[in-house]
Amino acid sequence: MPDRRAPFRAAAVALVVAVAAAVFDMGGFDLTQFLRVGEQAWARDFVEADLPDTHVVPGWGHDGQANYVLAAVFPDLAEADGYLDSVTYRSRRIVYPALLSWVPRGMPLVTTMWLLNLAAIAGAAAALAALARRHRASWLVGAAVGATPAFVASMVVDLGDALALALGAAGVLAWRRDRGTAVAVGLFTVAALTRETTLVIPAAVFIAEGRGRRLPLLLPPAVIVAWIALLEIWIGGPGKSAAQFRLPLFGWVDQGLGSPEVLIAFTLAVGSAWVARRLWDHDRTWALVLLFDLAVLVCVDRAVLFNVLNLTRVTPWVVPLAVLVVSARWPERSTDENGRVGEVDPVPERLVDRAALHHGG
Repeated sequence: MPDRRAPFRAAAVALVVAVAAAVFDMGGFDLTQFLRVGEQAWARDFVEADLPDTHVVPGWGHDGQANYVLAAVFPDLAEADGYLDSVTYRSRRIVYPALLSWVPRGMPLVTTMWLLNLAAIAGAAAALAALARRHRASWLVGAAVGATPAFVASMVVDLGDALALALGAAGVLAWRRDRGTAVAVGLFTVAALTRETTLVIPAAVFIAEGRGRRLPLLLPPAVIVAWIALLEIWIGGPGKSAAQFRLPLFGWVDQGLGSPEVLIAFTLAVGSAWVARRLWDHDRTWALVLLFDLAVLVCVDRAVLFNVLNLTRVTPWVVPLAVLVVSARWPERSTDENGRVGEVDPVPERLVDRAALHHGG
């Protein structure tokens, strides 16, 4: 009998681990550290006008300060001009700051940003625990979210990644339910507007599970293209901030093939390939997601490679899916079954039963 409490258990453990990591990294609960406001950042004056005692880091800082500015000015994104390196580029991931725009500026906004990331980690953990149940794997697959760098990063540095990934995973669950197409496509679209690299998820579903209903899966990339075009008409081009990808391995060579960053990228690439191979005959959708993320990883420029945090954000599913393949109890496939594993999750059993009853009648 399925353990219906497993998603809740996984979410609780993931939250405890993620919060512990955040407290350790920040040395307490000074959530202004969460914004990673840079000494040289354009956003510094904007943030310090609301939070005079903001913790400041050397250099240009990270994404949290941009998210704060966008949430504070939304929906008048042009008002952020002069406070961000590229308003157009930062606004591509608009869902996260838009969801926060109703919160008063200052500490209420910063605290809500942190809590939203916390909720996203819980949601992602619950979704992966549900995936684990499908494969008769341990609920620790979901709990592993709390120890996954890509998710923990959203607790120590303000990012929209955890929310985007949780929405993407929920979209796969919805897709696999009877008549869940509209909900799934909606979730995939919102996820892509939170972080565009999550488009690899509907792309994988399109290939592995899209039979008979592929057309709606074209909506998420179409919406992203339209939104980017609108931003460039409204505000202007993204500038060099968007130049983060090159031909495969060129960025790796520029960074130095013997550098720690490239060695970590290579380890993540090998791990992604191994987990994808183990998943291929059992859940082709998630195997493809890993391979698509791997393709992105080998194409990143030095602007991404210089920071290990960025590498883990490109390959967010390796850790929990590795736990899945290690703990899954998959039945042996017959020769006939091995010949037709291309389509995962073909037709829900209840639909087959319904069709059989109708035919028998």
